[in-house]
Amino acid sequence: MSKIFDAYKKRSGESVDLTQEIGRVGSVELYPATTGKQETDFNQLANRVLGLRLDNRGSVICFASTASGEGASFVSYNTARALVRTYNQKVCWIDGNFLSPQAKLKGQERASFASLLQDPELVGHFILDANPYLVGAGSNLLSAKGLFADEKYKELLGLLAQQFDFVFLDLPPVLETSDSALMAAEADGLLLVIEQKFLKYEIVQHGVNILQEKGVQVLGSVINRREFVLPKIIYDRL
Repeated sequence: MSKIFDAYKKRSGESVDLTQEIGRVGSVELYPATTGKQETDFNQLANRVLGLRLDNRGSVICFASTASGEGASFVSYNTARALVRTYNQKVCWIDGNFLSPQAKLKGQERASFASLLQDPELVGHFILDANPYLVGAGSNLLSAKGLFADEKYKELLGLLAQQFDFVFLDLPPVLETSDSALMAAEADGLLLVIEQKFLKYEIVQHGVNILQEKGVQVLGSVINRREFVLPKIIYDRL
C-alpha cells in the first residue's frame, strides 16, 4: 500500500520497544481501522517517521498530495494511529485542508484549526482526551487562510510542538493552492503522498519545485495504492 523514501536515517543503535503501552485512540474514526498487510505497511511508515522526532520538541510534519484524491489524509491519519498504537507517541492530527475539510470533524466543541490560528494560546486549554488528538478545520478556515503568513501561525506550530511528540498537518493538494507550500514552509518538513496511477515524473517534479521554491523541506514521498503489474516477487528482486 505505501512505501516511504525519506532523506533521513534512524540514529545508529536506536531501538524501539514494541512492548510499550498502547495509547488511546481518537474518539472520532476518520477511516476504518487498518488490518493485515495495510497495518504492517503503516507500522513500517511510522517507524521511518519516528526517526524524524526532534530531541528538544515535537516534530511538525505536513502531508500533501500533488492532486486531489491521492490519499494524503488517509495516509497521514493512519500514520498517526500507528505512531500511537505501536510506538506510544503523543500525536496531534490537524485538518488543514480548507478546500475539502473532514466532514466528521465538523461541529466539534474543541478548538478548530481556524480558531487556533486566531488565538494560538488556546493550545494551553486542550483537554487531551484522545490520542491521536484530532483538530478539525473549522467552519471558517477558508476565510482565515490569510493567517498562514502571520506570526501567529508560527507561534501556533511552536506551541503544538511543545505539547505533542508529533504534529501532523494535513494540507490541500500542492498543485491546487499555493497556500500548501506557504503552510509547509514553517513546518519541519513535508511528505508528499502520490497515488501510483498518478505517478508521472513531470507532475510530481512540478509539485516538488513549487514546494522547494517556498523553502519547504521535502522529506520524501509515500507511494499510495501501489499496484504490481508484474508478480511482486519480481519487483522484490529488482
